[in-house]
Amino acid sequence: MTRTRIAFMSVSLVVVLLFAGLLVAGRGDTDGLYKALGNLAEVVYLIQNDYVDELNPELLSMSLDAGIVESIDRWAAVLPADMTDVYRELVIAPPAFGLALATRIGSAAVRQAIAGSPAAATDLEAWEVIERVDGVNTRGRPLWQLRLELKEKETAGEVVTLTVVDRRVDERREVVLEPVQWSPTIALIDALDGAGLLEIDSLPEGAADRIAELIPDQGPLVIDLRSLAWGLESEAMAVADLFVKEGLLASWEGRMAGAQSYAATPGSAVELPPLVLVGPETEGVGEILAVALKRAGSTLVGGRTIGHAPHMRFIEDEDTTLWIPVGNWLRVDGSAISTNGIEPDEAVEASDPESEDDPVLDRALEIVGQALEKAA
Repeated sequence: MTRTRIAFMSVSLVVVLLFAGLLVAGRGDTDGLYKALGNLAEVVYLIQNDYVDELNPELLSMSLDAGIVESIDRWAAVLPADMTDVYRELVIAPPAFGLALATRIGSAAVRQAIAGSPAAATDLEAWEVIERVDGVNTRGRPLWQLRLELKEKETAGEVVTLTVVDRRVDERREVVLEPVQWSPTIALIDALDGAGLLEIDSLPEGAADRIAELIPDQGPLVIDLRSLAWGLESEAMAVADLFVKEGLLASWEGRMAGAQSYAATPGSAVELPPLVLVGPETEGVGEILAVALKRAGSTLVGGRTIGHAPHMRFIEDEDTTLWIPVGNWLRVDGSAISTNGIEPDEAVEASDPESEDDPVLDRALEIVGQALEKAA
């Protein structure tokens, strides 16, 4: 049964890729779209008639739907009616075991191991491939299914074993996730060379209140967003509001969903705009927050961000529910963050991940030192 399902999922993915390619070829052309749909129907018909095993129509439909939406965006999902309410709760809660998922080379992958979680207690690193979950291959499986499966196992108190392939895709190892009680480590504060260093790792509900407690009473502040990828948009706006005295915080706009802007409330928790560290792991809420701080006068130091900050919503139609992007969060210049990313004001090449050196932070502290000398 497992071998059949894996083979079938692989075939389904080929169909989805063919469909996506035809849609691209027919973009802006109604005839091209109908041709693509006709070709898809013909492929499905041929598979149903000539595939080696009898097919499950429900599984075929779900596989095609999931492949289409995930080819649009890796955070997207198409949900059966009985899973919609569960998934609504899942998207606003920290990911199960603290393991935020993405895709790589057709399989699930580690996007982030949230600080303070069972995943962070292991040696998992961003963009490592998760080949199997409890022995079941992840290739071709929709991410929403894996997220729900992990949540069910965590709730049931079950240990989960991951088969992980490293980022170079040449070594395989087993990683065990323990179902312990945990809560995200939202942020940490430290003092370095006359400046406060605020490292923000995640933005769950209540994050802004916690971060407000950590802000130093005085002195320059450096905010590290280099590992910030998971969190709630509302919390990103609330955190930005802590540091922005007035004016626009951020905005998003969509083709059909309209647009929305967020304004700062008067006042700021700091006297001067903080320096902000960004890099290729900064994504989503991290990028939204970075734009808000840059708009308020912060200098961004580090590398270009990943470029993935859609505004997501649940779209319902009878028995079908989609969790898809309906808008794009915007950069300071009004263009979309997604695909473009955010360029730093001070570009600094990051060190090797295995090195203890941190040239990005060193440069930020150097800028702070220069500012202090000038003020003196």
